Amino acid sequence: MKKIFVLMTFAVLLCDWKATAQEARIPQLYEGSIDDKLPITLYLVSVPRECGGDPYYQCIYRYNKSKDNEWLSLTVEYNQKNQFIMVEHRFSGVMILQKNAEGFSGIWIHPNGATQKKVVLRKTSLPATDIKKYEDYMDKTFYNTDDC
Repeated sequence: MKKIFVLMTFAVLLCDWKATAQEARIPQLYEGSIDDKLPITLYLVSVPRECGGDPYYQCIYRYNKSKDNEWLSLTVEYNQKNQFIMVEHRFSGVMILQKNAEGFSGIWIHPNGATQKKVVLRKTSLPATDIKKYEDYMDKTFYNTDDC
């Protein structure tokens, strides 16, 4: 009986710890442009790793001139100098960005390597009431690009 109690307690604590980790997600919303002409919106979420250490990022973005729900998924890597590389699904473009106090700045590179455009993103307000909407956009985008 003692073993069952210990196992049940451990299971409850593990579930509680995982729920806390899920709650520690840090969403951020950025708006800006590519080449000062094409307005974009980027939704970036910092996700803690279950084993500790630096977080990883989940990210989507869209061209604001496209339909409201046409988001592209981005694979994100970064270093300790606040430099980020974000690769569009199927390598349709790459952004190399420097994070600063206001947001990000850098370049977008076409897969041909020759076409490069300036990117500027500013952190914008993300009301708690909108987080669910952006999380739904992210879930749908990841589902469409990775699961089907």
